[in-house]
Amino acid sequence: MGYRPHERPTLNERPIYLHSFHAFLACVQAVFHLYYDYDRIAVPIAERSSKTNDERTHPVPPTSKYLQGVLLPELVAGALRSVTVAAASLVIYPIFFRGFAWSWSLYVAKLFFSFPRSAAEPHSFVPSIFPYFFFKTLAPGLMLVLSWQTANIFYSVFIGKEPLKRGQPLTTEAKDPNGSLLSGLKAKKEIVKTFALWELSLISQRVPDRRKAIFNEIDREGGSAWSQVLACTTDVIKAINTRIEESKNPAPVTKPLPQAEKSEPVLQTLPRLSEPIKDGNIFTTAPKGTSRQDKFGDAFSSAAKSFGQSEDWTPTARARVRDVFDRASSAVLSPEQKQKFLGSPQKFKLLTGSPSTTHKPEDMNPVLAQILRSPIGQPFRQTYAQRLSAIVLGTPESSLSLIVDAVESLTRLLIASLAEDPYGKVQADVPSAVRLLTQTTLALNAFAHQSGLDAHWTDIYFPPSTDPQAQAVARLVPDVEIVLAALRGGLKDLLTAFRPYLRDIGIAGKDLRLATEAAGIDGEGVL
Repeated sequence: MGYRPHERPTLNERPIYLHSFHAFLACVQAVFHLYYDYDRIAVPIAERSSKTNDERTHPVPPTSKYLQGVLLPELVAGALRSVTVAAASLVIYPIFFRGFAWSWSLYVAKLFFSFPRSAAEPHSFVPSIFPYFFFKTLAPGLMLVLSWQTANIFYSVFIGKEPLKRGQPLTTEAKDPNGSLLSGLKAKKEIVKTFALWELSLISQRVPDRRKAIFNEIDREGGSAWSQVLACTTDVIKAINTRIEESKNPAPVTKPLPQAEKSEPVLQTLPRLSEPIKDGNIFTTAPKGTSRQDKFGDAFSSAAKSFGQSEDWTPTARARVRDVFDRASSAVLSPEQKQKFLGSPQKFKLLTGSPSTTHKPEDMNPVLAQILRSPIGQPFRQTYAQRLSAIVLGTPESSLSLIVDAVESLTRLLIASLAEDPYGKVQADVPSAVRLLTQTTLALNAFAHQSGLDAHWTDIYFPPSTDPQAQAVARLVPDVEIVLAALRGGLKDLLTAFRPYLRDIGIAGKDLRLATEAAGIDGEGVL
Protein backbone atom coordinates (compact mmCIF):
# COMPACT_ATOMS: atom_id res chain seq x y z
CA MET A 1 0.00 0.00 0.00
CA GLY A 2 1.33 3.40 -0.89
CA TYR A 3 -0.16 6.88 -1.02
CA ARG A 4 0.71 10.53 -0.27
CA PRO A 5 -0.87 12.52 2.58
CA HIS A 6 -3.19 14.41 0.24
CA GLU A 7 -4.24 11.24 -1.61
CA ARG A 8 -6.66 8.50 -0.76
CA PRO A 9 -5.10 5.19 0.25
CA THR A 10 -4.65 2.73 -2.58
CA LEU A 11 -2.67 -0.37 -3.36
CA ASN A 12 0.87 -0.32 -4.67
CA GLU A 13 0.78 -2.35 -7.87
CA ARG A 14 4.50 -2.95 -8.04
CA PRO A 15 4.64 -5.68 -5.38
CA ILE A 16 1.43 -7.16 -6.83
CA TYR A 17 3.07 -7.42 -10.22
CA LEU A 18 6.27 -8.79 -8.70
CA HIS A 19 4.42 -11.56 -6.87
CA SER A 20 2.35 -12.37 -9.96
CA PHE A 21 5.50 -12.60 -12.05
CA HIS A 22 7.15 -14.93 -9.55
CA ALA A 23 4.06 -17.16 -9.47
CA PHE A 24 3.94 -17.27 -13.27
CA LEU A 25 7.67 -18.02 -13.44
CA ALA A 26 7.29 -20.82 -10.89
CA CYS A 27 4.48 -22.41 -12.93
CA VAL A 28 6.56 -22.29 -16.11
CA GLN A 29 9.57 -23.77 -14.34
CA ALA A 30 7.40 -26.52 -12.87
CA VAL A 31 6.14 -27.46 -16.35
CA PHE A 32 9.69 -27.70 -17.70
CA HIS A 33 10.79 -29.56 -14.58
CA LEU A 34 8.14 -32.23 -15.06
CA TYR A 35 8.46 -32.43 -18.85
CA TYR A 36 12.25 -32.89 -18.85
CA ASP A 37 12.20 -34.85 -15.56
CA TYR A 38 14.91 -32.86 -13.79
CA ASP A 39 14.66 -35.21 -10.78
CA ARG A 40 15.76 -38.18 -12.86
CA ILE A 41 19.10 -39.61 -11.82
CA ALA A 42 20.88 -40.36 -15.06
CA VAL A 43 22.99 -43.51 -14.74
CA PRO A 44 25.15 -43.92 -17.88
CA ILE A 45 25.11 -47.43 -19.29
CA ALA A 46 27.71 -48.66 -21.75
CA GLU A 47 27.14 -51.50 -24.18
CA ARG A 48 29.48 -54.43 -23.75
CA SER A 49 32.35 -54.29 -26.20
CA SER A 50 35.52 -56.32 -26.63
CA LYS A 51 37.32 -53.38 -28.21
CA THR A 52 37.83 -51.51 -24.93
CA ASN A 53 39.48 -52.53 -21.68
CA ASP A 54 36.95 -50.65 -19.58
CA GLU A 55 34.75 -53.32 -17.98
CA ARG A 56 32.49 -50.84 -16.19
CA THR A 57 28.82 -51.09 -17.04
CA HIS A 58 28.29 -47.54 -15.79
CA PRO A 59 31.22 -45.36 -16.95
CA VAL A 60 30.55 -42.27 -14.85
CA PRO A 61 32.62 -39.32 -16.17
CA PRO A 62 34.59 -37.11 -13.75
CA THR A 63 32.54 -34.41 -12.09
CA SER A 64 34.52 -31.54 -13.61
CA LYS A 65 34.26 -32.96 -17.12
CA TYR A 66 30.54 -33.58 -16.76
CA LEU A 67 29.87 -30.07 -15.49
CA GLN A 68 31.84 -28.54 -18.35
CA GLY A 69 29.56 -30.19 -20.86
CA VAL A 70 26.23 -29.72 -19.06
CA LEU A 71 26.41 -26.63 -16.89
CA LEU A 72 26.74 -23.93 -19.58
CA PRO A 73 23.89 -25.18 -21.87
CA GLU A 74 21.55 -25.55 -18.89
CA LEU A 75 22.33 -22.07 -17.62
CA VAL A 76 21.80 -20.57 -21.06
CA ALA A 77 18.45 -22.37 -21.38
CA GLY A 78 17.41 -21.12 -17.94
CA ALA A 79 18.42 -17.55 -18.78
CA LEU A 80 16.42 -17.58 -22.03
CA ARG A 81 13.45 -19.01 -20.16
CA SER A 82 13.60 -16.26 -17.55
CA VAL A 83 13.85 -13.49 -20.15
CA THR A 84 10.95 -15.01 -22.12
CA VAL A 85 8.72 -15.22 -19.06
CA ALA A 86 9.61 -11.64 -18.03
CA ALA A 87 8.69 -10.35 -21.47
CA ALA A 88 5.51 -12.45 -21.65
CA SER A 89 4.39 -11.21 -18.23
CA LEU A 90 4.09 -7.69 -19.63
CA VAL A 91 1.22 -8.95 -21.79
CA ILE A 92 -0.17 -11.82 -19.70
CA TYR A 93 -0.38 -9.91 -16.42
CA PRO A 94 -2.73 -7.05 -17.46
CA ILE A 95 -4.95 -9.38 -19.51
CA PHE A 96 -5.30 -12.45 -17.29
CA PHE A 97 -3.89 -11.92 -13.80
CA ARG A 98 -4.26 -8.23 -12.96
CA GLY A 99 -7.88 -8.28 -11.82
CA PHE A 100 -7.54 -11.42 -9.72
CA ALA A 101 -4.23 -10.32 -8.15
CA TRP A 102 -5.62 -6.86 -7.38
CA SER A 103 -8.84 -8.14 -5.76
CA TRP A 104 -7.02 -10.76 -3.70
CA SER A 105 -4.40 -8.26 -2.51
CA LEU A 106 -7.15 -5.77 -1.63
CA TYR A 107 -9.00 -8.44 0.35
CA VAL A 108 -5.90 -9.14 2.45
CA ALA A 109 -5.05 -5.44 2.88
CA LYS A 110 -8.58 -4.64 4.12
CA LEU A 111 -7.92 -6.80 7.14
CA PHE A 112 -5.45 -4.20 8.37
CA PHE A 113 -6.31 -0.91 6.60
CA SER A 114 -9.35 1.02 5.50
CA PHE A 115 -9.85 1.68 1.78
CA PRO A 116 -12.43 3.73 -0.11
CA ARG A 117 -14.64 2.20 -2.76
CA SER A 118 -12.52 3.78 -5.47
CA ALA A 119 -9.68 1.41 -4.56
CA ALA A 120 -11.66 -1.64 -5.62
CA GLU A 121 -10.18 -1.45 -9.12
CA PRO A 122 -6.94 -0.06 -10.59
CA HIS A 123 -7.12 3.58 -11.60
CA SER A 124 -5.75 3.04 -15.08
CA PHE A 125 -6.25 0.35 -17.68
CA VAL A 126 -2.52 0.09 -18.43
CA PRO A 127 -0.36 -0.55 -15.38
CA SER A 128 2.04 2.21 -14.54
CA ILE A 129 4.90 -0.21 -13.92
CA PHE A 130 5.99 -0.53 -17.55
CA PRO A 131 8.59 -0.58 -18.94
CA TYR A 132 10.72 0.39 -15.97
CA PHE A 133 9.65 -2.50 -13.86
CA PHE A 134 10.62 -4.98 -16.57
CA PHE A 135 14.23 -4.59 -15.56
CA LYS A 136 13.25 -4.91 -11.92
CA THR A 137 11.82 -8.38 -12.59
CA LEU A 138 14.40 -9.53 -15.10
CA ALA A 139 17.35 -9.63 -12.72
CA PRO A 140 15.66 -11.46 -9.78
CA GLY A 141 13.85 -13.82 -12.14
CA LEU A 142 17.11 -14.64 -13.90
CA MET A 143 18.89 -15.37 -10.62
CA LEU A 144 15.97 -17.45 -9.38
CA VAL A 145 15.83 -19.67 -12.47
CA LEU A 146 19.62 -20.10 -12.50
CA SER A 147 19.53 -21.18 -8.86
CA TRP A 148 16.87 -23.77 -9.69
CA GLN A 149 18.84 -25.06 -12.67
CA THR A 150 22.15 -25.31 -10.84
CA ALA A 151 20.53 -27.04 -7.86
CA ASN A 152 19.09 -29.74 -10.12
CA ILE A 153 22.35 -30.16 -12.01
CA PHE A 154 24.50 -30.60 -8.91
CA TYR A 155 21.91 -32.93 -7.38
CA SER A 156 22.00 -35.18 -10.45
CA VAL A 157 25.80 -35.10 -10.60
CA PHE A 158 26.53 -36.07 -7.02
CA ILE A 159 23.65 -38.48 -6.49
CA GLY A 160 24.53 -40.32 -9.71
CA LYS A 161 28.07 -41.12 -8.55
CA GLU A 162 29.25 -44.70 -8.13
CA PRO A 163 28.19 -46.28 -4.81
CA LEU A 164 31.74 -46.18 -3.51
CA LYS A 165 33.41 -44.60 -0.49
CA ARG A 166 37.19 -44.28 -0.58
CA GLY A 167 37.23 -46.75 -3.45
CA GLN A 168 35.24 -49.41 -1.55
CA PRO A 169 31.54 -50.33 -1.75
CA LEU A 170 29.25 -48.34 0.52
CA THR A 171 28.24 -51.38 2.58
CA THR A 172 31.85 -52.22 3.45
CA GLU A 173 31.79 -50.11 6.63
CA ALA A 174 28.44 -51.51 7.81
CA LYS A 175 28.24 -53.90 10.75
CA ASP A 176 26.82 -56.56 8.42
CA PRO A 177 28.02 -55.75 4.89
CA ASN A 178 26.29 -58.66 3.17
CA GLY A 179 23.10 -58.11 5.13
CA SER A 180 22.98 -54.45 4.13
CA LEU A 181 23.59 -55.40 0.51
CA LEU A 182 20.82 -58.02 0.55
CA SER A 183 18.40 -55.54 2.11
CA GLY A 184 19.05 -53.16 -0.78
CA LEU A 185 18.60 -55.94 -3.35
CA LYS A 186 15.21 -56.84 -1.85
CA ALA A 187 14.06 -53.23 -1.45
CA LYS A 188 10.73 -52.24 -2.96
CA LYS A 189 11.91 -48.75 -3.89
CA GLU A 190 13.33 -48.76 -7.38
CA ILE A 191 16.13 -46.28 -6.63
CA VAL A 192 17.41 -48.28 -3.64
CA LYS A 193 17.38 -51.51 -5.62
CA THR A 194 19.14 -49.83 -8.54
CA PHE A 195 22.09 -48.67 -6.45
CA ALA A 196 22.25 -52.01 -4.60
CA LEU A 197 22.58 -53.90 -7.89
CA TRP A 198 25.09 -51.33 -9.08
CA GLU A 199 27.16 -51.99 -5.96
CA LEU A 200 26.84 -55.75 -6.48
CA SER A 201 28.09 -55.31 -10.03
CA LEU A 202 31.13 -53.39 -8.77
CA ILE A 203 31.80 -56.11 -6.19
CA SER A 204 31.64 -58.80 -8.86
CA GLN A 205 34.14 -56.87 -10.99
CA ARG A 206 36.68 -55.39 -8.56
CA VAL A 207 36.37 -56.63 -4.97
CA PRO A 208 37.49 -60.26 -4.53
CA ASP A 209 37.24 -60.09 -0.73
CA ARG A 210 33.55 -59.28 -0.86
CA ARG A 211 32.98 -62.01 -3.45
CA LYS A 212 34.61 -64.56 -1.15
CA ALA A 213 32.48 -63.31 1.74
CA ILE A 214 29.34 -63.93 -0.31
CA PHE A 215 30.46 -67.47 -1.21
CA ASN A 216 31.54 -68.33 2.34
CA GLU A 217 28.44 -67.12 4.19
CA ILE A 218 26.17 -70.17 4.15
CA ASP A 219 24.34 -69.90 7.49
CA ARG A 220 22.41 -66.67 7.00
CA GLU A 221 18.71 -66.39 7.80
CA GLY A 222 16.69 -66.96 4.64
CA GLY A 223 19.40 -69.06 3.02
CA SER A 224 23.00 -68.55 2.13
CA ALA A 225 24.16 -65.17 0.90
CA TRP A 226 24.81 -66.59 -2.55
CA SER A 227 21.33 -68.16 -2.85
CA GLN A 228 19.69 -64.85 -1.97
CA VAL A 229 21.90 -62.96 -4.41
CA LEU A 230 21.06 -65.55 -7.08
CA ALA A 231 17.33 -65.18 -6.44
CA CYS A 232 17.46 -61.37 -6.65
CA THR A 233 19.41 -61.30 -9.91
CA THR A 234 17.44 -64.04 -11.65
CA ASP A 235 14.12 -62.43 -10.71
CA VAL A 236 15.14 -59.30 -12.60
CA ILE A 237 16.04 -61.34 -15.69
CA LYS A 238 12.93 -63.53 -15.48
CA ALA A 239 10.78 -60.40 -15.43
CA ILE A 240 11.74 -59.79 -19.08
CA ASN A 241 10.26 -63.12 -20.16
CA THR A 242 7.18 -62.48 -18.04
CA ARG A 243 6.49 -59.10 -19.63
CA ILE A 244 6.99 -60.50 -23.14
CA GLU A 245 4.58 -63.37 -22.51
CA GLU A 246 2.00 -61.03 -20.99
CA SER A 247 2.18 -58.79 -24.04
CA LYS A 248 1.59 -61.78 -26.33
CA ASN A 249 -1.18 -63.26 -24.21
CA PRO A 250 -2.85 -60.45 -22.28
CA ALA A 251 -4.89 -61.53 -19.33
CA PRO A 252 -8.61 -61.52 -20.10
CA VAL A 253 -10.75 -58.99 -18.35
CA THR A 254 -12.75 -60.85 -15.78
CA LYS A 255 -16.17 -59.49 -15.05
CA PRO A 256 -17.49 -59.76 -11.53
CA LEU A 257 -19.98 -62.54 -11.06
CA PRO A 258 -23.54 -61.31 -10.77
CA GLN A 259 -24.96 -61.53 -7.34
CA ALA A 260 -27.65 -64.01 -6.77
CA GLU A 261 -31.01 -62.38 -7.02
CA LYS A 262 -33.12 -62.55 -3.93
CA SER A 263 -36.23 -64.60 -4.36
CA GLU A 264 -39.33 -62.53 -3.93
CA PRO A 265 -42.54 -63.93 -2.51
CA VAL A 266 -45.18 -64.84 -5.05
CA LEU A 267 -48.32 -62.79 -4.64
CA GLN A 268 -51.67 -64.37 -5.35
CA THR A 269 -53.58 -61.84 -7.50
CA LEU A 270 -56.92 -61.77 -9.19
CA PRO A 271 -57.27 -62.90 -12.82
CA ARG A 272 -56.18 -60.28 -15.40
CA LEU A 273 -59.14 -58.79 -17.25
CA SER A 274 -57.12 -56.87 -19.88
CA GLU A 275 -54.19 -57.68 -22.16
CA PRO A 276 -50.72 -57.46 -20.58
CA ILE A 277 -48.44 -54.52 -21.27
CA LYS A 278 -46.17 -55.02 -24.26
CA ASP A 279 -42.59 -55.95 -23.44
CA GLY A 280 -41.12 -55.01 -26.82
CA ASN A 281 -39.58 -51.74 -27.92
CA ILE A 282 -42.40 -49.28 -28.46
CA PHE A 283 -40.19 -47.08 -30.61
CA THR A 284 -39.52 -49.63 -33.34
CA THR A 285 -42.64 -48.78 -35.28
CA ALA A 286 -41.86 -45.09 -35.44
CA PRO A 287 -41.61 -43.84 -39.03
CA LYS A 288 -38.30 -42.77 -40.38
CA GLY A 289 -37.67 -39.05 -40.70
CA THR A 290 -37.98 -37.49 -44.09
CA SER A 291 -36.30 -34.17 -43.45
CA ARG A 292 -32.65 -33.51 -44.29
CA GLN A 293 -31.75 -33.21 -40.61
CA ASP A 294 -33.41 -36.53 -39.79
CA LYS A 295 -31.67 -38.28 -42.65
CA PHE A 296 -28.31 -36.87 -41.55
CA GLY A 297 -28.96 -38.11 -38.01
CA ASP A 298 -29.86 -41.58 -39.22
CA ALA A 299 -26.79 -41.80 -41.45
CA PHE A 300 -24.42 -40.60 -38.74
CA SER A 301 -26.00 -42.91 -36.18
CA SER A 302 -25.60 -45.99 -38.39
CA ALA A 303 -22.02 -45.05 -39.26
CA ALA A 304 -21.09 -44.50 -35.64
CA LYS A 305 -22.76 -47.76 -34.63
CA SER A 306 -20.89 -49.76 -37.27
CA PHE A 307 -17.66 -48.03 -36.29
CA GLY A 308 -18.11 -48.65 -32.56
CA GLN A 309 -19.15 -52.30 -32.96
CA SER A 310 -16.25 -53.26 -35.20
CA GLU A 311 -14.40 -56.32 -33.89
CA ASP A 312 -11.05 -54.98 -35.04
CA TRP A 313 -11.11 -52.13 -32.55
CA THR A 314 -10.70 -52.26 -28.82
CA PRO A 315 -12.66 -49.82 -26.62
CA THR A 316 -9.47 -47.89 -25.92
CA ALA A 317 -8.67 -47.54 -29.60
CA ARG A 318 -12.20 -46.38 -30.41
CA ALA A 319 -12.12 -43.78 -27.67
CA ARG A 320 -8.77 -42.43 -28.84
CA VAL A 321 -9.84 -42.17 -32.47
CA ARG A 322 -13.06 -40.39 -31.54
CA ASP A 323 -11.11 -37.95 -29.42
CA VAL A 324 -8.53 -37.36 -32.17
CA PHE A 325 -11.20 -36.76 -34.80
CA ASP A 326 -13.31 -34.46 -32.63
CA ARG A 327 -10.34 -32.32 -31.54
CA ALA A 328 -8.39 -32.26 -34.77
CA SER A 329 -11.03 -32.22 -37.50
CA SER A 330 -11.73 -28.54 -37.05
CA ALA A 331 -8.02 -27.67 -37.22
CA VAL A 332 -7.05 -29.93 -40.13
CA LEU A 333 -10.19 -30.28 -42.24
CA SER A 334 -12.16 -27.55 -43.85
CA PRO A 335 -15.84 -27.21 -42.92
CA GLU A 336 -16.82 -28.71 -46.27
CA GLN A 337 -14.53 -31.73 -45.78
CA LYS A 338 -15.72 -32.27 -42.25
CA GLN A 339 -19.37 -32.16 -43.32
CA LYS A 340 -18.59 -34.50 -46.19
CA PHE A 341 -17.04 -37.12 -43.96
CA LEU A 342 -19.71 -36.83 -41.30
CA GLY A 343 -22.52 -37.07 -43.83
CA SER A 344 -21.23 -40.21 -45.48
CA PRO A 345 -21.11 -43.40 -43.41
CA GLN A 346 -18.77 -45.09 -45.85
CA LYS A 347 -16.21 -42.32 -45.79
CA PHE A 348 -16.41 -42.00 -42.04
CA LYS A 349 -15.76 -45.74 -41.81
CA LEU A 350 -12.65 -45.30 -43.95
CA LEU A 351 -11.02 -43.28 -41.16
CA THR A 352 -10.47 -46.50 -39.27
CA GLY A 353 -9.18 -48.58 -42.15
CA SER A 354 -10.63 -51.84 -43.37
CA PRO A 355 -10.71 -54.88 -41.04
CA SER A 356 -7.80 -56.54 -42.81
CA THR A 357 -5.51 -53.56 -42.46
CA THR A 358 -6.30 -52.36 -38.96
CA HIS A 359 -2.78 -52.82 -37.60
CA LYS A 360 -0.87 -51.56 -40.62
CA PRO A 361 0.07 -47.88 -40.50
CA GLU A 362 0.80 -47.80 -44.23
CA ASP A 363 -2.87 -48.57 -45.02
CA MET A 364 -4.24 -45.77 -42.89
CA ASN A 365 -6.61 -43.27 -44.42
CA PRO A 366 -4.72 -40.13 -45.53
CA VAL A 367 -6.98 -37.84 -43.53
CA LEU A 368 -6.36 -39.72 -40.27
CA ALA A 369 -2.66 -39.94 -41.10
CA GLN A 370 -2.57 -36.17 -41.56
CA ILE A 371 -4.20 -35.70 -38.16
CA LEU A 372 -1.70 -38.02 -36.47
CA ARG A 373 1.23 -36.21 -38.08
CA SER A 374 0.03 -32.90 -36.70
CA PRO A 375 0.95 -31.67 -33.21
CA ILE A 376 -2.57 -32.51 -32.09
CA GLY A 377 -2.11 -36.18 -32.94
CA GLN A 378 1.36 -36.52 -31.40
CA PRO A 379 0.11 -37.60 -27.93
CA PHE A 380 -1.87 -40.40 -29.59
CA ARG A 381 1.04 -41.89 -31.54
CA GLN A 382 2.48 -45.08 -30.12
CA THR A 383 5.87 -45.68 -31.69
CA TYR A 384 7.52 -49.05 -31.96
CA ALA A 385 10.44 -47.95 -29.80
CA GLN A 386 8.14 -46.75 -27.02
CA ARG A 387 6.05 -49.92 -26.97
CA LEU A 388 9.06 -52.26 -27.14
CA SER A 389 10.93 -50.41 -24.39
CA ALA A 390 7.84 -50.41 -22.19
CA ILE A 391 7.45 -54.18 -22.56
CA VAL A 392 11.09 -55.18 -22.22
CA LEU A 393 12.20 -52.64 -19.62
CA GLY A 394 8.93 -52.21 -17.75
CA THR A 395 6.80 -49.24 -16.84
CA PRO A 396 6.40 -46.61 -15.50
CA GLU A 397 10.14 -46.57 -14.76
CA SER A 398 12.72 -48.20 -16.98
CA SER A 399 14.65 -51.09 -15.42
CA LEU A 400 17.53 -50.92 -17.91
CA SER A 401 20.14 -50.38 -15.21
CA LEU A 402 18.67 -53.18 -13.09
CA ILE A 403 18.77 -55.69 -15.95
CA VAL A 404 22.32 -54.87 -17.05
CA ASP A 405 23.68 -55.00 -13.49
CA ALA A 406 21.79 -58.22 -12.73
CA VAL A 407 23.25 -59.97 -15.79
CA GLU A 408 26.73 -58.60 -15.11
CA SER A 409 26.67 -59.55 -11.42
CA LEU A 410 25.34 -63.04 -12.07
CA THR A 411 27.88 -63.95 -14.74
CA ARG A 412 30.87 -62.38 -12.96
CA LEU A 413 30.11 -64.11 -9.67
CA LEU A 414 29.63 -67.48 -11.36
CA ILE A 415 32.94 -67.14 -13.19
CA ALA A 416 34.73 -66.01 -10.01
CA SER A 417 33.38 -69.04 -8.15
CA LEU A 418 35.78 -71.27 -10.08
CA ALA A 419 38.65 -69.96 -8.00
CA GLU A 420 36.96 -68.36 -4.97
CA ASP A 421 34.20 -70.75 -3.92
CA PRO A 422 35.69 -73.03 -1.22
CA TYR A 423 32.62 -75.31 -1.02
CA GLY A 424 31.99 -75.74 -4.75
CA LYS A 425 28.24 -75.21 -4.38
CA VAL A 426 27.96 -72.22 -6.67
CA GLN A 427 28.84 -74.27 -9.76
CA ALA A 428 25.60 -76.24 -9.30
CA ASP A 429 23.67 -73.14 -10.32
CA VAL A 430 25.55 -72.65 -13.59
CA PRO A 431 23.21 -74.83 -15.74
CA SER A 432 20.08 -72.99 -14.59
CA ALA A 433 21.78 -69.63 -15.16
CA VAL A 434 22.87 -70.67 -18.68
CA ARG A 435 19.35 -71.85 -19.54
CA LEU A 436 17.83 -68.63 -18.19
CA LEU A 437 20.19 -66.41 -20.18
CA THR A 438 19.65 -68.53 -23.29
CA GLN A 439 15.88 -68.46 -23.03
CA THR A 440 15.80 -64.72 -22.36
CA THR A 441 18.18 -63.91 -25.22
CA LEU A 442 16.30 -65.99 -27.79
CA ALA A 443 12.90 -64.74 -26.66
CA LEU A 444 13.97 -61.10 -26.67
CA ASN A 445 15.70 -61.36 -30.05
CA ALA A 446 12.66 -62.98 -31.65
CA PHE A 447 10.28 -60.52 -30.05
CA ALA A 448 12.24 -57.42 -31.04
CA HIS A 449 13.73 -58.38 -34.42
CA GLN A 450 11.54 -61.15 -35.87
CA SER A 451 8.11 -59.55 -35.97
CA GLY A 452 7.25 -60.64 -32.47
CA LEU A 453 5.80 -57.18 -31.93
CA ASP A 454 3.82 -55.52 -34.71
CA ALA A 455 3.85 -51.82 -35.33
CA HIS A 456 0.90 -49.96 -33.86
CA TRP A 457 -1.60 -48.51 -36.29
CA THR A 458 -0.82 -44.99 -35.01
CA ASP A 459 2.92 -45.35 -35.73
CA ILE A 460 2.68 -43.59 -39.08
CA TYR A 461 6.44 -43.13 -39.46
CA PHE A 462 7.17 -46.86 -39.22
CA PRO A 463 8.52 -48.16 -42.57
CA PRO A 464 6.08 -50.11 -44.75
CA SER A 465 6.22 -53.86 -45.23
CA THR A 466 7.56 -53.35 -48.75
CA ASP A 467 10.87 -52.16 -47.27
CA PRO A 468 12.10 -54.96 -44.95
CA GLN A 469 15.55 -53.45 -44.56
CA ALA A 470 14.13 -50.19 -43.24
CA GLN A 471 11.87 -52.13 -40.90
CA ALA A 472 14.85 -54.07 -39.58
CA VAL A 473 16.63 -50.80 -38.83
CA ALA A 474 13.51 -49.36 -37.18
CA ARG A 475 13.34 -52.38 -34.87
CA LEU A 476 16.81 -51.62 -33.45
CA VAL A 477 15.90 -49.81 -30.25
CA PRO A 478 19.09 -48.61 -28.44
CA ASP A 479 18.05 -49.55 -24.89
CA VAL A 480 16.85 -52.99 -25.97
CA GLU A 481 20.07 -53.56 -27.91
CA ILE A 482 22.05 -52.80 -24.73
CA VAL A 483 20.09 -55.51 -22.91
CA LEU A 484 20.68 -57.98 -25.74
CA ALA A 485 24.40 -57.20 -25.77
CA ALA A 486 24.58 -57.74 -21.99
CA LEU A 487 22.76 -61.08 -22.25
CA ARG A 488 24.88 -62.32 -25.15
CA GLY A 489 28.12 -61.12 -23.54
CA GLY A 490 27.32 -62.70 -20.19
CA LEU A 491 26.30 -65.99 -21.80
CA LYS A 492 29.44 -66.05 -23.94
CA ASP A 493 31.67 -65.42 -20.92
CA LEU A 494 29.97 -68.21 -18.97
CA LEU A 495 30.36 -70.75 -21.78
CA THR A 496 33.99 -69.78 -22.30
CA ALA A 497 34.92 -69.93 -18.61
CA PHE A 498 33.19 -73.28 -17.98
CA ARG A 499 34.12 -74.86 -21.32
CA PRO A 500 36.10 -77.78 -19.78
CA TYR A 501 33.25 -78.58 -17.38
CA LEU A 502 30.11 -78.09 -19.51
CA ARG A 503 29.31 -81.80 -19.92
CA ASP A 504 30.12 -82.54 -16.29
CA ILE A 505 27.68 -79.90 -15.00
CA GLY A 506 24.89 -80.97 -17.34
CA ILE A 507 25.16 -78.57 -20.30
CA ALA A 508 25.22 -80.66 -23.46
CA GLY A 509 23.12 -81.54 -26.46
CA LYS A 510 20.20 -79.23 -27.10
CA ASP A 511 21.03 -76.92 -24.17
CA LEU A 512 24.55 -76.37 -25.46
CA ARG A 513 23.37 -75.86 -29.03
CA LEU A 514 20.80 -73.25 -28.03
CA ALA A 515 23.26 -71.53 -25.70
CA THR A 516 25.91 -71.17 -28.39
CA GLU A 517 23.29 -69.95 -30.85
CA ALA A 518 22.04 -67.34 -28.40
CA ALA A 519 25.59 -66.22 -27.56
CA GLY A 520 26.51 -65.96 -31.23
CA ILE A 521 29.59 -68.18 -31.00
CA ASP A 522 30.75 -71.31 -32.79
CA GLY A 523 29.52 -74.39 -31.00
CA GLU A 524 32.55 -76.47 -31.92
CA GLY A 525 34.88 -74.00 -30.25
CA VAL A 526 33.07 -74.49 -26.96
CA LEU A 527 33.18 -78.27 -26.96
